[in-house]
Formats: sequence, C-alpha cells, structure tokens
Amino acid sequence: MASPSADTLGPWQAGFAGPGLSDLDGGALIIAAELPAAGTGIAVTYTGGVFRRQFWTDGPPVPLIIELLTAADLKVLRDQLAAQLEGPGSGLDDIPLRAFLEAVRLQLSPGTSDRFAAAVFGTITAPNPGEFLGQVNWPGDVTGTVQASAGAIWAQTGLAHLTAADPTPLRPADVRSLVVALQAAPVSAPWDQVLSFAEQAL
Repeated sequence: MASPSADTLGPWQAGFAGPGLSDLDGGALIIAAELPAAGTGIAVTYTGGVFRRQFWTDGPPVPLIIELLTAADLKVLRDQLAAQLEGPGSGLDDIPLRAFLEAVRLQLSPGTSDRFAAAVFGTITAPNPGEFLGQVNWPGDVTGTVQASAGAIWAQTGLAHLTAADPTPLRPADVRSLVVALQAAPVSAPWDQVLSFAEQAL
C-alpha cells in the first residue's frame, strides 16, 4: 500500500516503547497518525534496524497487515515529519518525533557510517553453504556478529555483558562502513567473501 499523503493524515504523534535494559533489542520508536475515516489510523515502528507500518482501527477487527517500508516510503515519511516539525506547534511532544525523524534520515543517509571503523574481525564459520557468520569486536567491550550471504548482510552488536540481540539487516551506510573496514583489514578468505557479498549488496 502506498504511503498516505500528508493531506490525508492528522499530525504524527511519536513515543518510545521498550522493556528496559534487560532487553535493549525490544525497544522501539513508534509514530502514529489518524486517517480520515473515524477510528482508523496508521502506525510506523522502528526497531531492530527495520521500519514496519501497519493500520489500526477502533471498530471491527481488520486483518493485521504489517509492511516493511521501502526507501521511497521513508522519503515520503521524512518529508511529512519534517514539515510537521517546521510548522506551528501541534501541542504534541516533539522530542520522540525528532528522534524518529533522525532514525529515518540516518537510514536514508547516502554516506558511510563509522560503525565498523574500529572493528576487529575474528573467527568466521560457514553454518550453511554460501552463508558466513563472523565474530567482531570493538574497544570498550563491544562485541557482535556479522551474517552474510548473497544479497543479505545482517549484524548484531552490543555490550558484551548484556544479552545478545537478534541479527538485523544493516542499513546501507553501515554496509559501506563494513566494506571500508574489510578492505583495510588483513582478513582471512571467508571474510573476503563477506566483503564480496557486502560490495554486491551496495
């Protein structure tokens, strides 16, 4: 379904949700807006590196359809949020809205992040044919894994003493950071294959 246009929506309201330090991966940024039909609306959630959209209603139950937002969807959303924040005050708390807008801007960033700039690439295995799972460490007791196959680069990183999160797709800026880091590091042949997959993903 196409992104609703700004003139079909009420103002976006944003908030944070999550259980706390015991499960950092469970936290989310959420925005919601009302649609013209009474008691209906749209919600977009950012969690685990992924933007998901679903529609809701106060009336009779509707089939739950959850969509992953494309770059084109995110550009429409970015413009709507920026316009709302630049306009007269809506009366809503704009701090979570600004946080959500920044998450969208970073997702769409054409540059290279610094996520893997200080990474040290460790052991790597091939759990399935054509798939690699490598250990990565950073200063400050940060650790994680990179999972790569043709067309898919996933990762999970976090503080070593906390429960590891599930791997999530890397945003393009982070894939570019991985490429730069692997090109500069002396790595084994399997990591070279991860580099090849990452370059193909771009």
